[in-house]
Order: sequence, then structure tokens, then C-alpha cells
Amino acid sequence: MIRLTTIARGASLLLAAALVPSLAAAQDKPLKLGAIFALSGPNASIGKEALGGAQFAVQTLNAEGVTIGGQRYKVELVNADDESKTERSVAAAEKLIGQDNVPVIFMPPSSTTTLAVLPIAEKNKRIAMSFVAAAPSVVSPEFKYSFRNTLTSIMNVSPSVEYLIKTKGAKTLAYLGRNDDWGRAAGKAIKEKAAELNAKIVVEEYFEPGSTDFYGMLTKVRGANPDAVIGAAFTEDGISMLKQYRELRMKPAFLSVAVIWASPTFLSAAGPTTEGIYISTGPTTTESPELARFKDAFLKETGGKALPFGITAYDTVRMTVEAMKKAGTTDPEKVADTLRTFDYKGLLQTYRFENGNQSQVVINVNEVKNGQVGVISSLVTN
Repeated sequence: MIRLTTIARGASLLLAAALVPSLAAAQDKPLKLGAIFALSGPNASIGKEALGGAQFAVQTLNAEGVTIGGQRYKVELVNADDESKTERSVAAAEKLIGQDNVPVIFMPPSSTTTLAVLPIAEKNKRIAMSFVAAAPSVVSPEFKYSFRNTLTSIMNVSPSVEYLIKTKGAKTLAYLGRNDDWGRAAGKAIKEKAAELNAKIVVEEYFEPGSTDFYGMLTKVRGANPDAVIGAAFTEDGISMLKQYRELRMKPAFLSVAVIWASPTFLSAAGPTTEGIYISTGPTTTESPELARFKDAFLKETGGKALPFGITAYDTVRMTVEAMKKAGTTDPEKVADTLRTFDYKGLLQTYRFENGNQSQVVINVNEVKNGQVGVISSLVTN
């Protein structure tokens, strides 16, 4: 067991001193929390980050001591690697509910696998907490027990367009998006917001996920000479798009609505091509003294850096347990009712559901300078 120093409401720093197990600790009741984080397959990097942050949250909670409704608990995290495969996600959910009897499951990174699990969680009245899966339908009204405390796939789109038009003075925009649900939804939101603000979309092009040749599209964009270009691409296709954008010496401001572009992994892989671009994200690029202390403690305790998905997982686990404390029970129905009506100040932001299942989210517009992202505009949106 470890001693910790609380640094902020809901944020803790670990110290290395060991404590002799107490009699109270021996009487703690186990509280199992479920997770379906991919440790292999295409979403393994996200899953590993999330697992590290969630485990650190459990470690700090147990060091503090968790009392719910007068009963002391020892929190345990039970994770299942779904390999980003739907059938394995479903099997994992059934096992976590049927065998481990968890009151909450922290959902897989993928929206597809998450949506496959939600009917199972709903049928068994278990909280399904998402903090990566971004499809708007994850928190559709049919799912009473499904919650998300991070942005949807398009929540950051309208603020991005507004920033380009109102702050950067862009009157004409070009859009290059993936030909999938996310890319199409983002394109629709961009057109609507641009029309609302009297701006014009001069190019709207879609590419297949994983594409690496953007010269034709970019040449078309260059011919239209827009004031700004918005891209919706992930890692491989995003790096290729940005590299070719630079090779063609294009001048318009470039903004990405893919939050993964702000990750250290993407920034390192894309290198100098990211210099001067804008990236629209959730609150993971925000800095604060509390977050800096947390990162130091995480590094000291784990030997690794605290990365965005891990920090979000840490906030999410602690937020969920705090809701149980306030509800005075681990009963999922009562905890769900509490989640909808309480505020939780985490490391990244204050999470506020406002009688719904989708939290408010801080949206940051960031600029890349010298390989680092810095917040230049911020707002709160539903």
C-alpha cells in the first residue's frame, strides 16, 4: 500500500513510502471495475495508454482509501484485451458482467466495438463509460447507462470553423476528409457552420482511409486558392497529406480536426511538416500546475510519461468512483442518476453532464511550434 499526497480535488500524487497493511485494509470489500482496452491490434497504442492511466487511478484511490455508503472498498481493475475485434469485445463484456459482476465497464477505444457492447451493458443495467469512442450514437437516448466524458467525433468541428472565420479572417475554406462516417459528418458540420458565418466552401473532397497519395486533391485545392484548409485524417493518411501539402508549398492556414494529431506519437512521426498548423482537440493539451505535478508523479511511479489517453483514463476512473461515493452505493442505476447531476473537477477539466449522458467538453484550438502544441483558443461546448 502506498502513501499519497492529494494535490487537487480529485488529483493525487504518489509517494514511494510503503505502509504496513492495516486491519481496516484487511476488511476492505473488493470493488471490481471492468475495462475493455485493446492491448493488441490496431488500437493497441491507445489501449495501453488508457490501461496505464486507469491502473494509476486505481492505485491512488486505494492509497487514499475508498469508502462508499459507510463500507470501505479495495478497487480492482479487470481488463480484457479485445484486439479491436467486435466478437472479442462482446465476449469480454459478457465475461466482465457474468463472471466478475462489475458495475461499470470502461469502453473500448473503437466506436464500432463500443456500439457492439452497449446493448449488453444496457440489458444488464451496467454503466458503460466511454472516453475514446467518439461516434455521436454512443450516447444516443436509447442507451440509459452509456456515458461519455470526452468529445464526440464532430464536437470540435464548429468551434474550429468559427475560429478560422472569426479570428483568422478566412472567407473561403477547403475540406479534405476521410470517406467514412466521421469524415462525412465533419464535412456536413463544416458546411453548416461556414454557411451560418457567411463563408464559402470552395473545395470538398473525400479520400479512402489509409490513402497516401493526395497530390491530385491538393492541386485542386491550390487552384481554388482558399484562405484555409481543414483536414480530417488519422495517422498514416494524415502524415502523407501534410507532407505533400508542404512539398507543394501551399500557403493557406491548415487546421486538423483529428485530435490524434496533437499526440506526441503523431508529432514525432510527422516531424517538421507540422510546424505552424492548427489542431482542434479536447482538453488534453491544457496545462496547469496540478497536471504538471501529476505528470511528475506518474513518471516517478511508473517510469513512463503520462500521455493524453492515460490522463483521460485517470480522470474517468476517479470521476466514476467519486460518483459512487456521492451516490452512497455501487448500484449502477443510482450511480448513473448521480453522474447526470454532479460536477467533477478532474486534472483536464470540470466534467458536467447537465442531466444528460454527454459531458460538457473543453475544446482547444492549438498551434504547433517547434514540435509542441500550444493552446491559442479555448471554449466549453456540449
